[in-house]
Amino acid sequence: MLQFPQYQPEAIGINDADRVALYLGDSAGSQVVSTWEQETVLQRIDEEIHQESIYFSVDLAQNSIVHCNGVARWLGYRNTGFSLRDYHKIIHPAHASLQCYYSASLLELLTHNEISLQFMQPVCATLIALKHKTGKYIYCKRECWPFQLTAEGKMTAYLCRFTIIKEFSGETYHTRIYPTNSRSAQLNEKLHALARKKFAAHTDFSTQELRILKRYAQQKDCTSEIIGQAFKIKKSTVSTFNKRILKKTETFSGQSFNTAKNAALYFKNGGLI
Repeated sequence: MLQFPQYQPEAIGINDADRVALYLGDSAGSQVVSTWEQETVLQRIDEEIHQESIYFSVDLAQNSIVHCNGVARWLGYRNTGFSLRDYHKIIHPAHASLQCYYSASLLELLTHNEISLQFMQPVCATLIALKHKTGKYIYCKRECWPFQLTAEGKMTAYLCRFTIIKEFSGETYHTRIYPTNSRSAQLNEKLHALARKKFAAHTDFSTQELRILKRYAQQKDCTSEIIGQAFKIKKSTVSTFNKRILKKTETFSGQSFNTAKNAALYFKNGGLI
């Protein structure tokens, strides 16, 4: 959950190494979870791999996968040597682009200690599509758990577990912080607000294009004529904006859209507008 697709590091303007270093600070050395505790968890999850389950653990300081199972059985790739780069490559483009902003927003909340962390207590759940080696995409529920903590409460390793839901058929990416306390609703609100803010600040869409996207997304029966009236622009100008919006959305998501309205709904369903 804390990683960015390798092909879009400019989304937030800071690279993975700097981002993780900012989060870890000087406390990365004092680990409090024993190897025995970790191995016990892995043994239990290994026994459940036959239940359409996949997992890997990530060392944040090294930014690399340490333990991995289920990838070969359920996705067709080798468990040994499966890397974060490999993982990023198999996320559906429409989901990978959205994940950039939510990953950065979640890490910001963690950096400011707004989320209470405990060993193997889930931090967040995400609905995400992964590509099988055959080329088809599989829709999964991904849960992220702290797998190693410091005495200061920083997470230095996490474990992602994926449960296969079904074959992917265009469902939206969605992520939420687990309800660990009475502040869960507030934290989820903040997570989505941060993602929207980062998208607005780091996007190829112009201010006017974002305004038009929001109007399409927020007004159910919005048409090009309504856009023209609302922003006092000519029909031909609206058409030009619509074409730009379609082109930029397709570049962003890796998907084709037949109208600017549908492009706007993609961003609305993804929580970015």
